[in-house]
Amino acid sequence: MDTEAPRTHTHKAYTDADGGRWCEVYLDTYRSPSGAETVQHRVRVGGGRTGVVVLARRGDDILLVRQWRPAIGRWAWELPRGFGETDPVSDALRELAEETGLVGSAAAAVAFLDVDSGMLENEVAVVEVSVPGDAPLRRGASGDGEVAAARWWSPGEIAKAIRAGELRDGFTLAALGASSAARGL
Repeated sequence: MDTEAPRTHTHKAYTDADGGRWCEVYLDTYRSPSGAETVQHRVRVGGGRTGVVVLARRGDDILLVRQWRPAIGRWAWELPRGFGETDPVSDALRELAEETGLVGSAAAAVAFLDVDSGMLENEVAVVEVSVPGDAPLRRGASGDGEVAAARWWSPGEIAKAIRAGELRDGFTLAALGASSAARGL
């Protein structure tokens, strides 16, 4: 049951050196349903623009990239992603090219997600992109310097990696689930 939204007091706690272009942190103080005063952190990235998760398909295979993630202290296989600059489809095609050198087509947003509704303010679009079967992946580091490797994964390989706990990025898992639901699977 929904109730009236609590009154919130917001205080900006942090703005990056670019004036909030990449990251801002807010402290939101409000009264919880129990009546207790509660403070939560809220993060806005990319100026609050919609982010993208790129679900690039080559037939049934899906492209994953490997990146170092300092927040978790390890390498992670995940779908290409980034925060927007224009619109989700254009942003997804740009991210795909930057991170892998691939040029996609037939791109469409299939879902919009709140990937961390407890902290991240931005919505994230799941954009499916078709990639020609003969398109070569860039070898070595990506053009933007973030990606160490990229490779195509079969649905079976993805399922096995999820079961083994090797594929666990929240953006990736949410996007795969949303895409599967949109396809009626």
